[in-house]
Amino acid sequence: MDSDLIDDAKEAAEVLRILSHPERLIVLCQLREGERNVSQLLENSTLSQSAFSQHLTVLRQANLVTTRKSSQSVYYSLSAPKVKHLIDAIQSAWCERQNKRTLKK
Repeated sequence: MDSDLIDDAKEAAEVLRILSHPERLIVLCQLREGERNVSQLLENSTLSQSAFSQHLTVLRQANLVTTRKSSQSVYYSLSAPKVKHLIDAIQSAWCERQNKRTLKK
């Protein structure tokens, strides 16, 4: 069996496992629109800041997001075009209400 295929499948499976939590998926969907700070991302969450930060850490450790610090704020953005393409595909397939709002703009 092709070892590159196996490695790629393992990497994809890990990314999909990380995306399987709704909070992390919501964060990535927000970042699809551009860079956000933690406060902006937290607006769409029902979690405490501590619990929410744990999800951001998972995304950061998986290299799905990057951060930059400005003063006392930490800004998050998608790490690579392939992450945006993946979120685009998910939104296209499952986020019908979001797609309708985007079309109206």
